[in-house]
Amino acid sequence: MSLSSEELREEIIKMGALVEKILTLALDRRSSLDEIFQIENEVNQYHKTIDDDVFKYIALKTPIARDLRMALSVMKINAELERMADQAVSITHWSQKVKGQYPIISTMTREVLQMVKAGIDAFVEADVRKATDVIQRDQNINDLNREVIKVFLGRMQTAEITFEEGFSVIRVAKNLERIGDLTTNIAEDVIFLVSGDDIRHGKGEKIARKYLKGDEV
Repeated sequence: MSLSSEELREEIIKMGALVEKILTLALDRRSSLDEIFQIENEVNQYHKTIDDDVFKYIALKTPIARDLRMALSVMKINAELERMADQAVSITHWSQKVKGQYPIISTMTREVLQMVKAGIDAFVEADVRKATDVIQRDQNINDLNREVIKVFLGRMQTAEITFEEGFSVIRVAKNLERIGDLTTNIAEDVIFLVSGDDIRHGKGEKIARKYLKGDEV
């Protein structure tokens, strides 16, 4: 028996909540790898289940128009969320090697968590404006990542910090930047779901500007 498109939507919302949880824990240095691995296993099970449910839905119900876009969007968002959980494991690994407290990493962490929440909310609410806002915010994450690389390479070169410390901070920033990219992909999937527009490969910013202005696309 296959699920309905609404039930597929509910499954991905539950998956999103689980991924928000693992990211929040991963960015808290008090969390253990065991905690993270336990949630990652749950995410991986959801990933397989949702993919199977989407395949059954398409095969048995041959959806068209919005229902088909929902199924395809759920499958793509499912993959992005699973990759976010992988990034959470990596963040936990590297952040436990970081000894200092760095405001730029705190800022980047806060921005990324807000971005992920906004991306998932955009899907839940089928809100194109929220999705386009997420796409625009990704540039700030990219800028912060470049700044981290520049600053911490400099500190490593002048022996202000150890190589292990600097490299670990850079790896955390890279994982955060990757989560920003994955969230941007989810936002693009939301726009595809709602409008049918495929805004990948450089088309996103132009369409985002139109939506934020209130124009028809």
